[in-house]
Amino acid sequence: MAACSYKYHNIDECKSLGTLDLICGLQNPEDFAKIPDEESLIISQFSGLPELNNGMTLSGKLSKLSLLNNKVTDYKISYLENNDLGIGEEDCLPSKESIYPHGIDIYEEFTANGNALSPFLNESSLLAVVNHLEISRIEFFLVFPEYVKFSDIEEPTLFWVGCVKAPKKNTYFNDVVVVNERGDFFVTHQYDKDLGFNKLLIKNLTQQNTGHVYEWTKEDGFKILKNSGGSWPNGIEMIDETLYVSYRMNGGIGIFRDGERHNLKVRNYLHGGPDNLLVVDGFLWAAGQNTDLGAIECIDPELIQCPTPFFAIKFDKNMEILAEYNLENVAYGAVSVTYPYEDLLYFGSYKSDRIAILNLDNE
Repeated sequence: MAACSYKYHNIDECKSLGTLDLICGLQNPEDFAKIPDEESLIISQFSGLPELNNGMTLSGKLSKLSLLNNKVTDYKISYLENNDLGIGEEDCLPSKESIYPHGIDIYEEFTANGNALSPFLNESSLLAVVNHLEISRIEFFLVFPEYVKFSDIEEPTLFWVGCVKAPKKNTYFNDVVVVNERGDFFVTHQYDKDLGFNKLLIKNLTQQNTGHVYEWTKEDGFKILKNSGGSWPNGIEMIDETLYVSYRMNGGIGIFRDGERHNLKVRNYLHGGPDNLLVVDGFLWAAGQNTDLGAIECIDPELIQCPTPFFAIKFDKNMEILAEYNLENVAYGAVSVTYPYEDLLYFGSYKSDRIAILNLDNE
């Protein structure tokens, strides 16, 4: 790796250098999901890649970020066991230990079906969360907007209603998108957990397939999505019936429509690639790092903040680029996700203690 000329300052102090505003005191705010009927985001405070933490999986949390005042509040979790909603696998029981979140998604058009259900449930949305237990899982929660008040609950609370366990013990989920109100979903399998860092690094640098996309339905369980293999499958989203998957080390996005796959190259090899994807108001937003080899310097587990150059790109559903933003030499990096709000772009990261905000009026 001596040929790698990337050099980044270790900017661990959470202090703006002038370009970005910062929200400090977080742990790897890796993914965002907008709460319907509320000016807030759910933040996945990522447990972190074991490869970046001496092989350890750190516990994380789910939090709420107000877009009105940038206040962050951690969620409490209430477990609705033996509910009649029929979400997830029947034999998947709640794990009440620490949560280890990664990718998240909210299905807005959720309608509760079952016997003797509270009418309040129809005000909820369905939140899916990748949870890195010994066997990765998808956890399902009900999330309510602020206008729904419960007399016995004062703090922001998520209500656990079901889960689905990964098909194999070595499966490493990354991101999830919910397809319907039954909780069917697509999820990216990034790589096999038992592959080992050195073999994984070689596969990434040579752009070999490391994973694929799983489809899960209540009726049929897991099956691999046809022709979905790639190097480091990462973010996943849907617009109408079209599925979008970012392949971090292939530098592009796979578009799955009508049983066919088409690829859009976002970055040249070793110039970085898209991480998470978000759909906002019918547009697809991709965020990621403008480097691959440079990020190797950020593996050090003692490094809090990894200030690699990064980008955000806005696409229409046909993958025409509508806007692009590239930043470097700022107090931020290892960007994984972006969310547009009014004239602002919020950035999350897989290795950072902060959220960054770019004011587009100043661009």
